[in-house]
Amino acid sequence: MPTIKDVASRAGVAISTVSAVINRSAPVSEEVIQRVEEAIAAIGYLPHGAAKALRSGDSRLIGLILPDITNPFFSTVARVIETVCMRAGYMTFVYNTDEDIDHEMRILKMMRAQRVAGLVLISTRSDAEHGRRLMSEINVPTVLFSSSVPATPYDAVTLDEAMASRIAIEHLAALGHRRIGVLTGRPNVSTHEERLEACVETMRAHGIEPSGDLIVAANFDQAQAFGATKALLALPEPPSAIFAFSNLMMIGMMRAVVASGLSCPRDISLVGIGDFEWPEIMNPQMTVVSMPAAEMAERSIEILLAEIASKRAPTGRRTMFEPRLIIRESTAAPRLSLPA
Repeated sequence: MPTIKDVASRAGVAISTVSAVINRSAPVSEEVIQRVEEAIAAIGYLPHGAAKALRSGDSRLIGLILPDITNPFFSTVARVIETVCMRAGYMTFVYNTDEDIDHEMRILKMMRAQRVAGLVLISTRSDAEHGRRLMSEINVPTVLFSSSVPATPYDAVTLDEAMASRIAIEHLAALGHRRIGVLTGRPNVSTHEERLEACVETMRAHGIEPSGDLIVAANFDQAQAFGATKALLALPEPPSAIFAFSNLMMIGMMRAVVASGLSCPRDISLVGIGDFEWPEIMNPQMTVVSMPAAEMAERSIEILLAEIASKRAPTGRRTMFEPRLIIRESTAAPRLSLPA
């Protein structure tokens, strides 16, 4: 059986460095982490805990793979899953993909080497090609969280994405907004695709023809949302309201409004999907479509642990949670025009 010394030799690093990568016990560069993880996967090395689990056939490790742990939504998810796992006698490994497909694949290889009992995965993509890629790397019970991958057999726990967009646009339309800017997510991700489709359909249902110059990709990123909002506000005929598909994009959107010398909601209304832990410290307090992060996380790990315990095959069922519109101070009836 391959040893830690073999991994160190293949990766060209010290044994202590391999240990630091496996146990996350000391700072190691991303480049070295990648080399060590690739070496582990290539030679089939099993760390001590994984080798013990393989002999006993009873792993007590759960992998949680997120796009960005700094996002308040995902940090809540990680906290809930870790708590439920601890109560059930499992440890949790949390990894960030940073929305990078190749890094996601490296993490999945690492999870195979660790012989995890199961995975909760927020996938970087939702298309069929990526689904096949996931299935080639995953060999344990897995639950998809937040976004679904239709080409896979895994159970999924998500928000009702269509409803989330629908209630946001209906709120703005009821206030009288006709030019509505939209900050969208990333293509080939179900969260983005379903929110965008429902957004366009709801606008048309209210007699609002979506304008191409008002729908801007910001890739669920705060900095890109800042730039996209600045561009929307600089249009000859700017929007009277902007709808963002995520809480991080909301922050970028709010910063851009302030940087443009405008006041919300006097000059422009803002609404987004995803709430904040301390909404009362914001000025104005944001109108949001709230997601039940804790409940969604708890349900996802319950499904996974039940699947592990029963050794049953996944059902491919998608469990959707309803969003809730929370009306605060950032939305109001539109002004006739923005100030020059």
